[in-house]
Amino acid sequence: MVPQPLGTRYTVQIKPDWTLTPISTGFLKSPLMQTEHYSTSQFARDVDTCVRKHPNESEVLRQIKPLLEKLILSPGSVPAEAFTPRRDRFAMNLIHMPRDEMFSIIGGVWHPGQTTPIHDHLTWALIGVYDGEEREALFRRTDDGSNPKIAKIENVSERINTKGHVTILGHRGIHRVDNISGKPTTSIHVYGRDIGHAERHSYNPATGEISRFVSGYCNVLRDTERF
Repeated sequence: MVPQPLGTRYTVQIKPDWTLTPISTGFLKSPLMQTEHYSTSQFARDVDTCVRKHPNESEVLRQIKPLLEKLILSPGSVPAEAFTPRRDRFAMNLIHMPRDEMFSIIGGVWHPGQTTPIHDHLTWALIGVYDGEEREALFRRTDDGSNPKIAKIENVSERINTKGHVTILGHRGIHRVDNISGKPTTSIHVYGRDIGHAERHSYNPATGEISRFVSGYCNVLRDTERF
């Protein structure tokens, strides 16, 4: 998706089996969610409680991690629409976001060979593998951050994450995710802001160049005004 400027309004593209809840700007519902399993809707309510109860980043991450583990290990817990793919690049679909945008829940899908750039979120994040496997590389900045156009980054770890794994990143976290397997990989992401509308950074590891981008959501249309 081409990065979009700030000041962009999002309008949810509704399919016949989708509805919006009164507190959500983008919430997917399907018959799968009306089961005895730990559903996406219950997860969203639990995350909402955690975020509002615990202002401290480390405590929010500690509280949400087992909830996300429970969700991604529960069969049929996420509606298929959350993992609608794209052929040209990895897809990020908005599942739920409260009206005050305190957090967002995203369904991510990577077809074989698809990858993200090295990027940050500028907020806390949890990423749980729902199906398949992904290769994740973690990075850190080694410069003082004084130059807004150039950064020195180093790779601190790289691993293959499989179903049930949850990555935790603080607001300074930098990573890259790609699918080197032979089948699609799906994951659930939770961020401490409206991640699709947030201006963020990508990093060129060879030149150190910092680029600014706004990712948007693959299942949300854009307009010219911020809602």
